Amino acid sequence: MKHLPIVEAEGSPFEIGLQHGRQSAAAVRTNFSYYLNLWNHYCGVEKNTVLEDARIFLPYIEKLDGELIEELKGVAKGAEMQFEEILALNARWELNYAYLFPKEALEGCTAIGVTAEASSDRHMYIGQNWDYKPGVEKSCILLRIRQKHKPDIVMHTEAGLIGHKGFNASGIGICMNFIRCDRDAFRPGVPVWLKVRSLLNCKNLSKCLGILMDHEGPNSANILIGHRDGEVIDAECTPDDIHFLYPKDGVLTHSNHFMSSNFKAKDIGRSLVPDSVIRSERAGRKLTQNRVSLNLEAMKSVLADHFDYPDSICRHRDGSVNPHAQWETLTSLVIDLTEGKMHYTEGPPCSHPYKSIAIDG
Repeated sequence: MKHLPIVEAEGSPFEIGLQHGRQSAAAVRTNFSYYLNLWNHYCGVEKNTVLEDARIFLPYIEKLDGELIEELKGVAKGAEMQFEEILALNARWELNYAYLFPKEALEGCTAIGVTAEASSDRHMYIGQNWDYKPGVEKSCILLRIRQKHKPDIVMHTEAGLIGHKGFNASGIGICMNFIRCDRDAFRPGVPVWLKVRSLLNCKNLSKCLGILMDHEGPNSANILIGHRDGEVIDAECTPDDIHFLYPKDGVLTHSNHFMSSNFKAKDIGRSLVPDSVIRSERAGRKLTQNRVSLNLEAMKSVLADHFDYPDSICRHRDGSVNPHAQWETLTSLVIDLTEGKMHYTEGPPCSHPYKSIAIDG
């Protein structure tokens, strides 16, 4: 039986990081070793180069929010690791572009959102399947953060990363998807997972959108943002632009290709993940068909869909491909923003029951 650890952290940014690092030290070290080995496998990069490349992000993080750096320092202290190692771990999305691009897609994921006006129980929901590398499945945690001057946060994250998919006490929820265009390359900027953490530090939706607009790039990422008062919006972020998508009849879905009619670059992601063009449309259609009973169970049902298995919404490992290139749904999340509770699995939702964690404990 799997058991996803719940890490509780509170206090100053450094204290929060310190507790995070101490309580999950072995998993943090495992994650860093995993990525170091992955990057070395694909392009032969050594540790010193990784740490040097990670340092280029520091000025951009400081400009966004210096407290993020203090929290990273705390994680490093708690896990007894170098600060640059934790920095590299939190910039793994961008470093993947440096060391893996264009050999493979970075990850998959299908995200869904249903507004309160569309759901049968009048709750506001967002959710996703996080389709990622099985190499990190045993080193993830649930992180519950209690901050002094910012909202409390609950997130499902890779141990050592201080930003990931989750929600906060102000009713903001975040889901993430991989997308890629021909403008993507390794470049400096705010690492996307730290940008996501900044979104989770916000108290309203307009502040979230302001952060995305003021800190564009450095690479493409799709971010679905929901608010418990009844709104959801999707941001297709590229290195030099953002395209917004809105719910249709209260339903919004996204996967791994660009869906905005304003997108003008070349979509690389859809050729790397061709099943994406099926998953998003299928998820939306199934949610709409369930309108009479569009609730928590309907969300779970969509995320367990097996059409086009193993490359389905509920994704499974493909034994015919290289182990480094395999993906699986490592967790399925449905966040009830109205109730302030995240429902999660510890593997593909077809065979793993949902558990729940509340923002207030």
